[in-house]
Amino acid sequence: MIVFNVCTRLPKWKAIRAAFCILLFFLSSAARSGTPVSSPTQVFLALKNLKPDDRAAQAFGLYKSNYRKANEQAAMRALDTLRQMATQWNDLSLQCAVLTFRADYYSATRGFNQQSIDYYQQAIEFAVSNELPIDEAISLQKKASYLFTFSRNTDACQCFLQAYEKFRQIGFKNVPNLSQYLAEQANFYYSLKDYDSAGTLLKQALDYPLQSERARINIINTLGLIYRNQSNYKDALNYFSSARNYAVASKDTAWLGIINGNIGSVYFRQNKYAQAEPLIRNDYETSIRFKDSVNAGTALLRLSRINIERSNLKLSEAELDTAEKLTVNKKFAINLISQVELNRQRAEVYQKSGRLAFAIKYSKQYEILKDSLNKRDNIVAVENVRLKWVAERHQAELEQLRNRGELSKFKRNAVIVILVLTIAVVSLLFNRYRSNARKNQQLLLAEKRRVDEELGNAVTLLKQYTENLKQNNAIIEKFKSEIANFKADSTDRKTTENLEKLLQARIMTDETWDEFKKLFSKVHGGFFTRLRKSYPNLTDTDTRLLSLLKLGLNNREMANMLGVTIEGVKKSKQRMRKKMELPAEAELEQVIANI
Repeated sequence: MIVFNVCTRLPKWKAIRAAFCILLFFLSSAARSGTPVSSPTQVFLALKNLKPDDRAAQAFGLYKSNYRKANEQAAMRALDTLRQMATQWNDLSLQCAVLTFRADYYSATRGFNQQSIDYYQQAIEFAVSNELPIDEAISLQKKASYLFTFSRNTDACQCFLQAYEKFRQIGFKNVPNLSQYLAEQANFYYSLKDYDSAGTLLKQALDYPLQSERARINIINTLGLIYRNQSNYKDALNYFSSARNYAVASKDTAWLGIINGNIGSVYFRQNKYAQAEPLIRNDYETSIRFKDSVNAGTALLRLSRINIERSNLKLSEAELDTAEKLTVNKKFAINLISQVELNRQRAEVYQKSGRLAFAIKYSKQYEILKDSLNKRDNIVAVENVRLKWVAERHQAELEQLRNRGELSKFKRNAVIVILVLTIAVVSLLFNRYRSNARKNQQLLLAEKRRVDEELGNAVTLLKQYTENLKQNNAIIEKFKSEIANFKADSTDRKTTENLEKLLQARIMTDETWDEFKKLFSKVHGGFFTRLRKSYPNLTDTDTRLLSLLKLGLNNREMANMLGVTIEGVKKSKQRMRKKMELPAEAELEQVIANI
């Protein structure tokens, strides 16, 4: 209203000029106060045309470039507008993201503060209440990164573990930008010198899409650093070489210089100074070009150490002076290791050049800084123990939750599963029984045919064998008759004795008995077993005689086969009757036939 009244009292051209000047004044005032010229609605309106999955990331970029450095009132008003627009679009993920933007704003303007923690927690709870698992996991990840930034490592570890578990439940492949989140978690463990956990996460990150080639180079280079720090120089050089190949392919000179320096650091640790020096010098020059003074100072300290080893003390001293200028204004906590090394080298240079007063001075500073470094490392070690305990407790809690969930699920589905399994088992058993019955029937028929065939063959063979024995008996009878006549006519005593021995020869030897027994058992299966069981007092000789009796041979045939007299066979039968305790009316032949 005041502007209007002033302008109406001026000539037209002056009124226009005055209005323009006043407008410029308000615009400049808005710019100085951090208030964007465009309205929040205009800034965020383009988000409406994007896919819902892409809105949160684009919205963060717009907020960061327009309102992150604005005053609190303007920034919160803009985020209120964005929340209202997200509500109109029914975009729950964007509404959740707005809460993390508020947390980020207070983090950027106030450092570590309770408001940021509260907003991150609100985002997590909002995601849970609206069943947004991915947004819940991302909010946990952002809260963890915030806590890690301000060295609240125990709380950060808890959130990182929860975020990772949530990613796992969702399915890693279903999480957008997963490689970025895994790399952030790896950076957390790397800073605490938990190289095993960091390496595992980085290798897992490489299995998923990366946002850029620089992200890939960074991950592979960090894996090289892990192996270098573990003194596994072979694997370290392999990863550094791979990272360098990607850097060359993408023409990334900044990364190329860093990686060359890292390769040089491996050679430096192995005291291969001739190979290390050109790579470290390239790293130093690249760091200067890209204004990375901390890395430049580290490279220069390595070059100085090489010159000390080569006794180039003046050159080393000059390099130490430059390294001190590069690192003196940096954060003490970040640069403590460099400061320790700087003072150690200065003391060594001054001692070797004969300036003992300076050598003593820097030796004392070296000891003081070294004590500080040891204290810091001790704190880190203690914190690592605490974080390990937190991780183990978290894992135990997850295991309990899984067990409860599994138990609940089991109880809920037990009846259905049992019924389905019962039906399936019954059906399977019935089908298997029917199939086995058919197979068994076929096998039994085949086995019966085979047994019948074998039995028929055995019967035939046994008959043939028995017939051969009978024929041999006939020959033996004739031979015996001729021998008897020869004995009656002969007067030679020696010849007579030999003939007597010949008459005692037998057909059923031990070898022929074994062959006979095999054939006999095939035809009369179990005969010998039943005979032994019923009459255990029988001898092997008795068994042979009874098996021949089973075949229906007469006394003469048995006598010839066994090489005994007919009287001997008769006596053997009488003796066996007594052993078998047969009654007088029982016929031995019938008893044996029934066995």
